Amino acid sequence: MPSTVVFAGKGSSHSWTWIADFLERIGDHDARFLETEEFVDSLRKGCEIAIISGGDGHAIAESLRGPGFRQLKEFISDGGQYVGICAGAYLPLPSSIEPFNEFNLSTTRIENIDCAEGRKDDEIPRVSVRYGACSIIHPVRGEVNVSEGDGEIMAPLYGGPIFKEPSVDNVLLRYRGFGEGAVFQVDQGRAEAMVLGKPAAVRCAYGDGHLLLLGPHLEHPMYPDANRLLQNLLGIRPNGARGNKETGKAPAELARFLADLKVAATGLEGRSFLVGRKLWDASRFLELVMAIEKRAWHIGPTDVAKVCSDLDKARRIILKTRVGIELDVDEATVLLVGVARYCVDSYFRLMVEGR
Repeated sequence: MPSTVVFAGKGSSHSWTWIADFLERIGDHDARFLETEEFVDSLRKGCEIAIISGGDGHAIAESLRGPGFRQLKEFISDGGQYVGICAGAYLPLPSSIEPFNEFNLSTTRIENIDCAEGRKDDEIPRVSVRYGACSIIHPVRGEVNVSEGDGEIMAPLYGGPIFKEPSVDNVLLRYRGFGEGAVFQVDQGRAEAMVLGKPAAVRCAYGDGHLLLLGPHLEHPMYPDANRLLQNLLGIRPNGARGNKETGKAPAELARFLADLKVAATGLEGRSFLVGRKLWDASRFLELVMAIEKRAWHIGPTDVAKVCSDLDKARRIILKTRVGIELDVDEATVLLVGVARYCVDSYFRLMVEGR
């Protein structure tokens, strides 16, 4: 059984591919990237770390409700480490809303929530997301400065939580400032009051295990200092990459379909699309395509046809999308996440097996 399992099931965004890049960079291939049922099943088999990253928190919670949340609670109680990043960090916070209420393992609440009466119902998905009778607010998007003891690092924030001061949980990081490229999505004064000085990461004990909850994406491949901090927080001490590290080019047919898909996705530049409750744009599709492209060289002849078929279906859907924020790319997203999950997961298994 691998030491780390990463959720790449229903509701997951592209950011789990950053975890693959992070683990590979530190030489740890002992990980699996799994859809919901396989992810839950793996928790019973002796893994040490379970990671849920960004995406549509409501869709992720729906896919884990019942058996999934019960198994996660048992896994953590028995000594496992749960790592929630962005959407994954919201899941175990106190909630009376179904199905989030099945996973109330932390006592820490969030600062970035608005329950004011008279709040507008026509919310902008990138700025706020409905949460029961309230809204989760995303006050700033982009680089934020977080403190670790006396040091500070930069990391991107893409909708992750800003925590209230906890009464029980331990604060690991705090938000200290905004990078030059940060985009304020509410009034700057309101954003500063909501974010600065507030906890950006907390650790929660549960049974014999614990939960590491992160607002910013410390795993993002463009932030090596944040990556090093995440490695320390996770306590990962890899033994070096195992298996054959040789890489090559994707099979010619697959390379052609990937090139065509990149052209189609690039054509979405400047447009946004709702996938469930999550706002997507061209860059998210391209992140998935790149994750496939980097690891597609190992795909055997038997699977190339299926992978090419799914990529072509996704391309055709993307080409038919209408202008504006639409709901017509859900199927393309599912297809691309599925292909990326297969390519990344099988690649990591190959590295461990040394074939």
